[in-house]
Amino acid sequence: MTVLIVTDNADGPTQKIARLVADALAEREIEATLGEVADLERAEEFEGIVFGGDVEDGEYSPETVETLTSYASGLSQQLVWLFAASDESSTEAPDLVSNLAARDYRSFDPSVGEEDVKSWASFIADEIDGHS
Repeated sequence: MTVLIVTDNADGPTQKIARLVADALAEREIEATLGEVADLERAEEFEGIVFGGDVEDGEYSPETVETLTSYASGLSQQLVWLFAASDESSTEAPDLVSNLAARDYRSFDPSVGEEDVKSWASFIADEIDGHS
């Protein structure tokens, strides 16, 4: 199984979370590629997509929503998981989660601990193993 992991920004908390997810998936012998949003153009090359972005007021930025919506048809053929870095304590998922039929959505505090992210990545790996 190959998984593409992308974020809507090149640094900061979402990038830290993305790296932790990639490392945890690799520990489970799942090929994880860290990429950029433009790599979603080749989503069909991957069986799974993990996307992370910043969320404010319970939603991804309009630019992120527009970008992911533009790739929605290509993403519909893959397993998709979404995460957010957000200071908000809301657990309500953005509308985009259902629009993309994401398998799961997690909101992490920007100062999230490594074990919390690895636990979620383990959940993803279990779903991948069950789908293979």
